Amino acid sequence: MPAESTADVVVIGGGLMGCATAFALLERGAGRVALVERRTPGAGDSGLSFSMIRRHYTNPVVVRLAASGSRTIMGWAEQVGVGASGYAQTGYLLPVPAALADRCQELCAVGRANGVDARWVEPDEIRAIEPLLELEGVAGAAYEPDGGFADAHLLVGSWFEAAVARGLEVHLGTRAEAIEVGDGGVHAVRTDGGRIATDHVVVATGSWGRELTDPLGLELPISLRRLQVAQLRQPPGAARPSAVVSDAVANVVVRPAAGRDFLCVAYHAPEIVERRDDCDERADAGYEDVVRAALRARYPALADAEWVGGWAGAYDHTPDWHPLLGAAPGVEGLWLALGWSGHGFKLAPAVGRVMADLVLGREPEIDVSELAADRFARGAPMPLAYGPGARA
Repeated sequence: MPAESTADVVVIGGGLMGCATAFALLERGAGRVALVERRTPGAGDSGLSFSMIRRHYTNPVVVRLAASGSRTIMGWAEQVGVGASGYAQTGYLLPVPAALADRCQELCAVGRANGVDARWVEPDEIRAIEPLLELEGVAGAAYEPDGGFADAHLLVGSWFEAAVARGLEVHLGTRAEAIEVGDGGVHAVRTDGGRIATDHVVVATGSWGRELTDPLGLELPISLRRLQVAQLRQPPGAARPSAVVSDAVANVVVRPAAGRDFLCVAYHAPEIVERRDDCDERADAGYEDVVRAALRARYPALADAEWVGGWAGAYDHTPDWHPLLGAAPGVEGLWLALGWSGHGFKLAPAVGRVMADLVLGREPEIDVSELAADRFARGAPMPLAYGPGARA
């Protein structure tokens, strides 16, 4: 007979959001916290993350989440005290065309108003920051000197270790099959390893979220879009990227990696996925040609780099490319941390704290009510300065 147990809070999903939330709950004395993960920590889309650190967003609430989360990643030893984040300060650049120059400068000011060192830089300044970048069509860029990248695997593993040390009840290799509700509230999580009775469930399963929420009638506005990442390697002595660059003109993203490697995302025709398990995590055979064409246009010195390989994952994105955070409409005790839309990595530390406070009935460090799941039904989607996409 399957096992029966109880918990004060069940967190479903052992990626960035799930482990950050579980750690924060235990740090705040939440009682018995159980983590249900169908594979191992970070084995889903978190482990496939591009892992960049930037705070440049359209909406102040997301700027605040990214700024708070980035401070934790940058100061991991002091703020978490277990493991490491792998933070590398390279600087972050967002080149934009003339049509977006004024708006980009306005959003740099929004960043500064929220504690971010965000600057507008002209083309000559961009050349000094990233000499390899071809600047045709670029009017200027947003620049964050302390932007960069970190390591999603390190973050997840460190949070998991810290949470276990604080008493996390772990259910790895365990699939959450259903969330049991009744009388308007949560009763339990049913897994393939047994039932866990609880009054609070946090759904932090990323692209697999709707598989648990659709049967409850929530019909969350989340779609899946497959995204590919390439890894390339420069020969010894050759130039390699200096900064993380998300180019809003040529629609290519590049960042340094370990040793002589670098990562590249070349956005091309969107590929919609119905179910996350149907998403092929291997890079397409033709993706190398797409990446090299993008590099020839923007990074000529990198276009002939050795092809190391690539991978693919899925964006779980909402219509306004902003997450769904907070209480699930109409189900007491059900909490949502879903719809990351390609920019959840640097938000994760702050989201974990916010979700823990919401579950415990405390006022969170950042008011995320604008990101409530019912905002679309209320006609209150978040605006987007750079159009629908992960730049948000």
